[in-house]
Amino acid sequence: MEEEDVVIVGAGIAGLATAVALKRVGVRALVLEKSEGLRATGTALGLYKNAWLALDALGIAHKLTATYAPCIKESITNVDTGAIQKFSFAKSEGDGHVFRVIHRKALLEALAEELPVDNIRFSSKLKSIGNQAQNGSSLAIIHLADVASIKAKALVGCDGVHSMVAVVRTHSANQFWPMVSVWVHGLNLEFQQFVTNGERAGFFLSMIRSSTGLSPTNSPPKVKTWHKTLS
Repeated sequence: MEEEDVVIVGAGIAGLATAVALKRVGVRALVLEKSEGLRATGTALGLYKNAWLALDALGIAHKLTATYAPCIKESITNVDTGAIQKFSFAKSEGDGHVFRVIHRKALLEALAEELPVDNIRFSSKLKSIGNQAQNGSSLAIIHLADVASIKAKALVGCDGVHSMVAVVRTHSANQFWPMVSVWVHGLNLEFQQFVTNGERAGFFLSMIRSSTGLSPTNSPPKVKTWHKTLS
């Protein structure tokens, strides 16, 4: 049976960030991902300063700030009254960290680049998880769908709300704002929200930097994708 010190289930943002953080303090972690590769769903991510400070600590913020332009302002429109509130995002305080909208896959790839190739194992679907006592400690025994088994001193679940790793599920119903990200060229970068009867929705106009300035992404400029804001 294969043995690992740390096994992380899920090669999403949480799983890869955890693996990178452990690597930076000298701890190897094996990341198991059931998909065949890094997933690109949930295309746009809005990252505020705290998120950028965390990415700085992981050593990858510079890879993204060099590519994605800061968001300039935000407006909130009350659909019922027509009232509009406008805000400007805080300017950088010297660390270059302001609100930016980035591709989720770009963040995943930046994290994955920090790990040795053999630290991420794709097409590894969990079948069951057991325990084994050893020298007064309890080890995790991870059984995969391909019949392979892994013994781990520590098991970290980063596999979402339906996590097989979670022993006690305390998740409440997920709440999120429906967002649309439209990657365009030639417009100010603005975050727009619309509110009515306790409901909230919004969209971004976002661009990336190129060697010649701001430019659209490789995706069609009017492709709409769901957005989740991280703070």
